[in-house]
Amino acid sequence: MKCRICGSEKEKKYFKAKEMMLGTREEFTYFQCGQCHCLQIEDIPGNLSKYYPEGYNGFESPEKDIFGGIKGTIRKYKYKASLFPKTASSGFLNGFFQAKQYDILGSLSLTMQSKILDVGSGEGAFLYPLYELGMKRVQGVDPFIKETIVYPNGYKVIKNQIYTVTGKWDIILYNHSFEHVPDPLEHLLAVSNLLKPGGICVIRIPTVTSYAWEHYGTDWFQLDAPRHLFLHSLESMKFLISKTGLKLEDIIYDSTHAQFTNSEKYKNNIGLYEDSKSLYSSYLDRKLKKEKYKRLARQLNKENKGDQAAFIIKN
Repeated sequence: MKCRICGSEKEKKYFKAKEMMLGTREEFTYFQCGQCHCLQIEDIPGNLSKYYPEGYNGFESPEKDIFGGIKGTIRKYKYKASLFPKTASSGFLNGFFQAKQYDILGSLSLTMQSKILDVGSGEGAFLYPLYELGMKRVQGVDPFIKETIVYPNGYKVIKNQIYTVTGKWDIILYNHSFEHVPDPLEHLLAVSNLLKPGGICVIRIPTVTSYAWEHYGTDWFQLDAPRHLFLHSLESMKFLISKTGLKLEDIIYDSTHAQFTNSEKYKNNIGLYEDSKSLYSSYLDRKLKKEKYKRLARQLNKENKGDQAAFIIKN
């Protein structure tokens, strides 16, 4: 079988990976290309939707009153500090009050008029706070939500594929959705048509060019069989980007302690949502190991070996 990314027929390595997020332990065959090193599922299940049940963590609804009350006011400051770090309103306390999930977006010189598309957005939780902050040109698109959603504040999430989207966009996001798409090159070609000149695409994905894959193998929790169809390497991402006319500007590693805490569970045949008390001798042991794993994650990110990264791609 040819690699679906680079087309190589070079010798491949085959692996059996278990479904562990839902805990079914059903096995799926993956292979790693000997040329571009992309790890990919051998056969995409015909009934893939059954592995995305109601309540799946990619489909969480936005918190409607996200900036209400005292906590909401603090949260609003944190979000602004991350999204607009250079503005006077963010102040010198940015380093202490930040919503880390928006740091990468904040590095892209956003304005209140920035036009942002979130591909594979689920019900739109990631961009909803931006709309609440007054950024009215943000939108989600996802083919797997039940129906198009228009929230009371006007924020919209379209039930459809990226190929149906029109207009030109400043920023297009794949926030841990690119590894789920069966046709990654076609998605990137669509991105190249939708971005304004100088526009940016941010693709956040797990990567096999990492310590976690090397150390845990198929127990690496971000393999996430069978939902993750492609676990890209740096080589496979660079290959795809080279086919589109887009330019890879930067790679930012942002892995967390989860590459250890969750992979240790899988290594011990414990599902993602199953009790993991048996892995720790005490509550203190759990806390100490978590802090240790946080330090290791920070170090791996510095060494470009973390298990997830953001690819910053420019039109």
